[in-house]
Amino acid sequence: MCSIVTPMKILLIVLFLAAILLGAGPGIHLVNPDVTDPAASYTTFGLPTIYVWGLMWYAVQFGVILVAYFRFWKPSDE
Repeated sequence: MCSIVTPMKILLIVLFLAAILLGAGPGIHLVNPDVTDPAASYTTFGLPTIYVWGLMWYAVQFGVILVAYFRFWKPSDE
């Protein structure tokens, strides 16, 4: 069965791939503070910054899955 590719589906795919890349991949280097900086902050909202960063991207992944489930997956797709 051929499915139609819509801009919403492309957006969901791009968001999910970005969340995979930034959540546990090179994106960690964006928030990981320099260890030689004496004024570096290692916590955000009382939690380690890297942990909060990962949780945020996992929430994005979960949101993408929920949107795809409720908008695009049909029982006949099984």
